[in-house]
Amino acid sequence: MKNYFRAAFGAAMVAGLAIACSEAPTTPAGSNTGTTADTAAAADGSNLKVTAPTPTSPINDFQTEGQSVTLVASASTGKYVATTVQYNFELYNAANVRVSNVTVNSPSWTIPAALDMEARYTWRVRGTLPAQSGVGPWSTTASFKAPAGGYIKNQEIFDPLTNGRTVGRFTRDVTFLPEGVRLNGQESVVEYSMPQTLTNGELSAIITNLGNGSEEWKTKVMSMLADDGVNVTDNEYRVTLDKRTGWLGQGSAARFTFCVRSASNASHCPEPNGGPQVWSRNKIYFWKFTWGNNVARLLIRDGGTNGSVILDLAASYAGTWSPAKMLVRLGSVGGRAGSDTNPGTIIRNLWVSANPRPNFKGDQ
Repeated sequence: MKNYFRAAFGAAMVAGLAIACSEAPTTPAGSNTGTTADTAAAADGSNLKVTAPTPTSPINDFQTEGQSVTLVASASTGKYVATTVQYNFELYNAANVRVSNVTVNSPSWTIPAALDMEARYTWRVRGTLPAQSGVGPWSTTASFKAPAGGYIKNQEIFDPLTNGRTVGRFTRDVTFLPEGVRLNGQESVVEYSMPQTLTNGELSAIITNLGNGSEEWKTKVMSMLADDGVNVTDNEYRVTLDKRTGWLGQGSAARFTFCVRSASNASHCPEPNGGPQVWSRNKIYFWKFTWGNNVARLLIRDGGTNGSVILDLAASYAGTWSPAKMLVRLGSVGGRAGSDTNPGTIIRNLWVSANPRPNFKGDQ
């Protein structure tokens, strides 16, 4: 009898355990709730139960345009419950060296650094919970090509001028160097036609090889005017940015002329003078001219875009800068007194736009 009760009790215990096991949760062992990381990593090193993002743009060696490249991927989602993650992006250059490793709050990231022109880059992204040391699986690796140098588009121009070519046109004696384009003589010019007139904005560039000079003319570095066939001196719309020489006591001044509508009315054509100045051919200067809201301003820095300010020259003007067609020039050709380009000037990273100047490679 005792053996019988022992057998019956044992059978009941087995049945109870079986029922208990059948009521256990079905979530896979080792999974998390989507808000915490596993202590054990998967074979790929991930310990967060989320899906891998999918790169969507740019991919497949697509060549981007402009100077701003944004990497975009699909969202990473929790495998078992909804999960909010951050995104870890890695960017590699053509030599497969990692050049960026950042974590942001969305599955898109705009690359802040200047890219090597026309170079191939690769990138990948994963979901992550940095506070809990949680990382999801990496996406597949995507690739793209950086922009092919400069461009002219709508109301914007960028021309690096360090790649042996220009998106403008040169009509006189110029030489392309690794550090920029050199305007060799009095008639040297690189010219750009704006697709749309820029009524207010910025004309800026890095300029080197600026000496004090002894030329017997009003040497000009950059200029803008209406594309109407009228020479720069008599043009109804004209801007000339000068680096004068020591000739006739000019003291190598930096100065500008900004004319709107009427060259005979002083309020329409201010010509402030910032001199005397001392220029070194061995220094890097950043020239930035802005116009709009009836104020024109020339800012010059010694040492690149973040250098010390050596000139801040402003003047008010009447009217509106609104030529039907607009030209931008490196140098300045033509005028009652003849050609006036400052010889020897080397220019790179030209920017013309209503948008703020990005951080270009070689701006320092």
